[in-house]
Amino acid sequence: MMEEDFRNWLRNKYKDEGTINSRLSNCLTVCRHEGDLDIHFSKDSCKEIITKLTYSADDEKNKREKRHNIPIDGNIRNGTATYKQAVNLYIYFKKGINNGVNILDKAPIDKKKCLIRNSHSNWPTWELPLEDDIYQLAQTTTKYIRFLNPKIIEAITKDNIEHYNEWYELLSINNINPNLYLWEMSPCCFPGIRRHEGSKEIAYFKKQTKMDKNDIQNALKLDDNDFPKQIWSFIFRGKKFGKFGPDNYSLAHLIDHKISKNRMENELIFINGNKFSEPYYGLYTCPSNTIYIPNSLLKPTDFNLKLRRLLFQKAESLYKDCCNILPPLIKIPDCDDEKWNIENFKWSNCVGSLDNINNFLSYRNNLMNNYTNKGE
Repeated sequence: MMEEDFRNWLRNKYKDEGTINSRLSNCLTVCRHEGDLDIHFSKDSCKEIITKLTYSADDEKNKREKRHNIPIDGNIRNGTATYKQAVNLYIYFKKGINNGVNILDKAPIDKKKCLIRNSHSNWPTWELPLEDDIYQLAQTTTKYIRFLNPKIIEAITKDNIEHYNEWYELLSINNINPNLYLWEMSPCCFPGIRRHEGSKEIAYFKKQTKMDKNDIQNALKLDDNDFPKQIWSFIFRGKKFGKFGPDNYSLAHLIDHKISKNRMENELIFINGNKFSEPYYGLYTCPSNTIYIPNSLLKPTDFNLKLRRLLFQKAESLYKDCCNILPPLIKIPDCDDEKWNIENFKWSNCVGSLDNINNFLSYRNNLMNNYTNKGE
């Protein structure tokens, strides 16, 4: 391939030398394992190699083998997409030469992808962020994420142990699987309370319709995202959450806690034959599973898998000595890329103190007692 000319072309598209070297390195890796890109371009404008470097979400879900010969240490879909995007850049570069465009000009724009297509055409294919872009986003994001002080999580976990038998029985007699909330050393703040999901439950929660209690699966009470914030409100304000939080910050969950679009099976490791069968609803109010993040940044639910795992690993490193952030037989994958080690990122200090923890424990224990006494 035209290595030096391509490098000069990239310099007019990217200012960061690290990004330039990464794109070039990706293309050279493709050449080593799949043949020279210039030959591929002469043959079919690289259509065959682009097909090989296509690995869809459905491929990932069904754990299909990759079509190319490039070794990938880590997530196959993300790694394959990185090489595919680099090859697409080389294709734009080559097309510029063939069309008589000076290779030192800025990267040519694919006009076909910029035009609004009619309703009978496919959507255009736009360039996705590469791993280097995601990495830079992570470096910016981690400095502003707020995790709760581990001592707070420890206090909740100890109180759960004291009430374990009582609350286990409460959930059981209400036909709720206690293990979805009260696994060993669980830091769940409100066992039996989960987020509403689906149109029927939302309408019921808003009192627009009625539901038979037996139709509400695995829940003492449905919620609209208030209960995960109760612990934060008590810690910082000494009282219940009141429909507003810290200015310009929003609460976000780390590991999925609902049925729809649950990614636990793909993001975590289920060991000893254990398989994902239903959500662990207790993660909804586990303070080890919630963070506050600036509204100007994307929430973790929107993040790339590597960034999401980075946050999982950070939470585990903070709380592993005081609770189990996940149920038994489920573990967070080890970091398989030293670049993404949590030690390579700047993190804000954990927030909160134990000053108001007794107020919170009293509030939530009274709430749980009400369910026990009323049989709700």
